[in-house]
Amino acid sequence: MDLSREDKLAQLERLLQSQALHGSESLRAFLRFVVLRSVENQDGDLKEYTIAVEVFGRNVSYDPRSDSVVRVQAGRLRSKLHEYYATEGKDDKVLIDLPKGHYAPVFSAHAPGSNGAPVVGAAVADSRVAAAGQGADGRGTKLAIAALVALSLVLGVTALMYRSEATRLKASPGATAAESPDGLAASRVWGEFLRSPDPILVVFSNTLFEGTAESGMKLVKPWDSPVPSSGTPAEAERTANPERPGQILTEHYTGIGEVMGIYSLSDLFAKVGRPLRVKRSLLLNWDDLKTSNIVVLGSPAENYLIRNLPQAQDFVFRSVKDDKLANAFGLVNTKVKPGEQPIYLARQEGPSRSQISEDYALISMLRGLEENRRLFILAGVTTFGTQAAAEYVTKPEYIRDLIAHLDTPSSSLPAFYQIVIKVKVNGGVPVQLSYVTHHVLQ
Repeated sequence: MDLSREDKLAQLERLLQSQALHGSESLRAFLRFVVLRSVENQDGDLKEYTIAVEVFGRNVSYDPRSDSVVRVQAGRLRSKLHEYYATEGKDDKVLIDLPKGHYAPVFSAHAPGSNGAPVVGAAVADSRVAAAGQGADGRGTKLAIAALVALSLVLGVTALMYRSEATRLKASPGATAAESPDGLAASRVWGEFLRSPDPILVVFSNTLFEGTAESGMKLVKPWDSPVPSSGTPAEAERTANPERPGQILTEHYTGIGEVMGIYSLSDLFAKVGRPLRVKRSLLLNWDDLKTSNIVVLGSPAENYLIRNLPQAQDFVFRSVKDDKLANAFGLVNTKVKPGEQPIYLARQEGPSRSQISEDYALISMLRGLEENRRLFILAGVTTFGTQAAAEYVTKPEYIRDLIAHLDTPSSSLPAFYQIVIKVKVNGGVPVQLSYVTHHVLQ
């Protein structure tokens, strides 16, 4: 049957009110946007760039090569649509699909198949029946009927699998993370991140340099430069440092520890079945901080949107004086307790930063800009400390150590805290991590 505009909008409303999309505002906004554009015959606007800017709040400099938010969310939306039509929407009369590789929705009449499964390919199958049925001896018709029976069986099995998986996830959303003792321990540390249906946003340090690797580079932005009140750090830095004739700005570098940290995080999230997306800090914006659970790799020296967060912190990174009264960058304890140091500095055995032999790292579990969001900052005084911080919250033996120090009589971890760890470095590789102290935050 021909579907009217009203049919399509009514089905959109059913999907938006469904349990499958309950609690996922980003997917609801995505679906609403593409369906409304389609029913208004504006399918030509359904491009990755347009969706990123108008649905997910990316700015006009959005680059799909470095930010895969639309592709990731499209995959999640397809899964949710399959889940919906295999369960609560199995008797709906209208099917809305988002074919892989496209962002324009496809609408079709929903003919129930085996076990109530939507026969998504019915229109194609019908055309094959008509073509095959032209055979004079009727063999084409028999083959087409057999094909339809096979198609119905396949779709029925698929729907059963979808229904089984959806029921399992709905009954125990944390089952994957809790299947083993190590998984259970990880879920205690990463609880809010694992419970949210949205992908975890991992942000790695990235800053602007003036010059090139061949001609030499220096930081454009000093450590104490002001924090932008809007936009992204990249926009603010370019505004504050307009290009002079011949000036070359380079923004493609990050630390070794950040790279290795992403590997550690990816390995953990893959094991517990949680999606993530990666973004460099120059593209981070205030909307991200409000709408996502975020893991930041690196200190505020290079991730300056996290310098002036509203939640008070006991440990902060600052410019300090070392024991020779030279300028240094270190970790400052603003509320020193008995047995604690006021300042933690990296130890360097020679003129090169590759000769770091000892570092300190700070692990901060903080409140996001929205009450139900979390910000996990994994930062070393140097990049080697950042790598160690990521290992400390992803490797089972270190997670157990973290829990042992943070555990309370009620067997629950504090909601917000900061942990300092000491890192022995050999040949640019963290070889020994040890707990130093922690503070519970209000």
